[in-house]
Formats: sequence, structure tokens, C-alpha cells
Amino acid sequence: MADKKKEYLIGDVSRIVGLSRDALRFYEKKGVIRANKKENGYRYFSDEDIYRLMCIVYRRKMNDSLEEIRESVKDNRSVAGMRRHLEQRIKEEEEEILRRRQSIARMSLSLKDMDCIEDCMGKYSLKKFPQAYILDTCEDIYDGLRQWFSMSSEVSGLDMAYFYNMFSVEHESLENRGTQLLVYRGLEYFISKSFDLSRYPLTDTVPCIYTIESSKELLPDYAAAEKMTEWAEKRGITPSGMLYSNNMSSFLGEETDTYYLELYMPVIQSDQTP
Repeated sequence: MADKKKEYLIGDVSRIVGLSRDALRFYEKKGVIRANKKENGYRYFSDEDIYRLMCIVYRRKMNDSLEEIRESVKDNRSVAGMRRHLEQRIKEEEEEILRRRQSIARMSLSLKDMDCIEDCMGKYSLKKFPQAYILDTCEDIYDGLRQWFSMSSEVSGLDMAYFYNMFSVEHESLENRGTQLLVYRGLEYFISKSFDLSRYPLTDTVPCIYTIESSKELLPDYAAAEKMTEWAEKRGITPSGMLYSNNMSSFLGEETDTYYLELYMPVIQSDQTP
């Protein structure tokens, strides 16, 4: 004689599979499981139903939606169909992982900027210009902003580009020489694979006078360049006549904004420069 099949009430199933009764009722409503209603009005589940739930729970752990599971149950998906589904889901999950890693990279860059502000603001030192890919050289920062929006909307990860505004230091003035969009080396992994960074030129890591200043303006003024020049000349260092300004962090206020400008002034190399 065959063993009598076991039957389980919804509370029993809830304890066995670790799902709430509401979740089981929801699964039943969606049509992915079915209970056997007896004459006494109670709904019972079988061992086969519990195994079916195990398959559903596993699919949910692959981030399949209940709608996707219901559709596959309804269609009795073939091996080839399931393969296509899994390949698509893997692609979606990889894209989500990249988005998460990009978010972490953005936060890490900002955290590094905070460290730099705390360590370097108002101080002067010699520092090499960062190595970065030059995505474009624009007319000015506003032209650069338009290009940034255009490129970052098309290529995932390019929003991590920085704006380096270039100036020549003239007689008591700074003359605009354009704005470069730079992506630092080391961020290649976080840029969409379809975008080949290696085809873009790299910056020269020349020695520079370096400082950070707090400003209510988006761009530096001549006084900032003058202080850097004076610091260099006292140490026998000759500036090259160029200034690069990067707004490394912005703090937006209700009435006024505060910008932390990272300033690089390349110098003519000598025995004293790194």
C-alpha cells in the first residue's frame, strides 16, 4: 500500500519554508502555488507544494519577480526559454552591480576630496598634476558643463569626470584658456565597457604649486594666483604662467554656495622640483 500523502495547513507551511502566511496567500493569489480546499473549509498543501515553494523561493533569490515566475509557470518555459531568461537576468544583475560600484566610486572620490580639503586648504606645497584622460577641451566651464551632460547621459560612468579650468596668469588678471574634462586614471573599471578610454590622451604629470581655497565664486581670482606665485618665488621656484582650477566640491546653500577650488600652478622644473 502506498504511503498516505502528508497534508499541511498554511501555518505549517509558513514554519517549514520561512515565509509569512500573508506571503503564502499572496503567492496563491498570484497563481504560483495552489492549495487544496477541503470540505471543512481549510486549505491544505502537499509535499509537492512545499517543493514547488522551494523552487519559487530560489527563483526569488535570483531576483526574479513574481510576475516573471507566474509567466514561466503559465508558459511551462522550455530549457531554451529558461536559458534566454537567465542570460538576460545575468546581464541585468551585472548592470546593477556596476551601478552600485559606480555609486561607491563616486562616494569614495568625494571622501578623498574631503580628506584633501581638510589636509591642504590654505596650505602650499609642490605636487604633481594628476594623471587623467582628457575627454575634451571646451571653450569655458559652461561649455564644459553642456558637454558633460551630453557625454554622461550617453555613457554610464562619465559623470565622474572633473572640470579643470585653464588660465594664463597675465598682468594682474587671469585669462581663460578653456576647460578640460578629465577622468582620473584608475576609474576605467567604472566606465561603460563600450567606451574606450585608452583612445584619449593623458595629462602630463608635471610638478605644480598646489593649494585648496574656499570661495563663493566658481572660478578663482587673480589674488589666488598671486599668493601661489609669491610662495614659489620665496623658494626659488619659477611658475610657468598657467593655472588649473578644479572645483573639487560644492556645498550648496539657500542663498550662497561655497566652492572648494583645487589649484595647480605648473612650474619650470629645476633641482628643487619633484
